[in-house]
Amino acid sequence: MINIYKELNYRDENAFSAIESLIISLNNGPIKEIMLSHPPVWVNIAKEYIKNNWNKHISLDELARLCSVHKVTISKYFEKYAGSTVLLYQRKIRMIRAMEFIQLDSHSLTEVAFLCGFSDQSHFTRYFRQMFGFLPKELQKN
Repeated sequence: MINIYKELNYRDENAFSAIESLIISLNNGPIKEIMLSHPPVWVNIAKEYIKNNWNKHISLDELARLCSVHKVTISKYFEKYAGSTVLLYQRKIRMIRAMEFIQLDSHSLTEVAFLCGFSDQSHFTRYFRQMFGFLPKELQKN
């Protein structure tokens, strides 16, 4: 958690990647063994697309068309290469963006929740606390 907070303060071009890797590692527990040292190209395409379209609903069908692989392949192997399911990966990216919005202090928590694709602030707050161990309001104070 402290490392994520520190990275939020750097605000350089590497901050997003650093925060992403820290957040992705949060829910993985012990590091999962990766099948190959280099993931297939489609994994990087999918991850990049999710990062660039973080505020949109992205279906497996959409990713399958984009990556030119079957949706079952994505569903089955994305977690092995990316460390989380597609949905969880998308939520983690949204949480990174939420932390950025909260740090900027230009939006209320309700606005941040809606901007990040949550149906209400309560759902956003629960998920935020579950993922980071503290409330978004506590980050807003700092």
